[in-house]
Amino acid sequence: MPLYDLTMILDAEAPDARRAEILDGVRATVQADGAIVGDYDWGVRRLAFEIDRHGDGEYHLLQIDAAPPLLERLDRTLKITDEILRFRFIRLKSDAPPPTPPRPEGARRGEEERSEAPSPVAARAAADAPARE
Repeated sequence: MPLYDLTMILDAEAPDARRAEILDGVRATVQADGAIVGDYDWGVRRLAFEIDRHGDGEYHLLQIDAAPPLLERLDRTLKITDEILRFRFIRLKSDAPPPTPPRPEGARRGEEERSEAPSPVAARAAADAPARE
C-alpha cells in the first residue's frame, strides 16, 4: 500500500475530550484497513490566517499506509467533522525521509527585521543618500 501523510488542524478551542475522540476515531479507522507508520503531535500553534474565526489550531501528522477506499472514507468523515479546521492527504515517495519536527513558535518571519536595529538595506540607503548642507 502507498504511504501518505495526513495532516490535520483541529479546533484548539474544542474540549480536550472531543479532540482526543476525533484522533482516536481516525486512528481506529486507519488501523482497521491500513497501518499507522508515524504519529506526530505538533501541538497548538498560531495559524497564519484565521479559519472560521479561529486563530489557533492543534496540528497532528499521521503517516499511514492506506488504499484508496480508506482515503475516501477518511475524507468523507473529516469533511463533516466540525472540529477539524483543515486536513490534507499527501502521497509520499517510497524513499521519503521522516518528517522534520516543526520550528518552535516564536517571532514570525519578517518580525525579526522590524526590530530596533536598522536593516542592511536602510543603512546602505542612508549611506548612499546625498549629504545635506
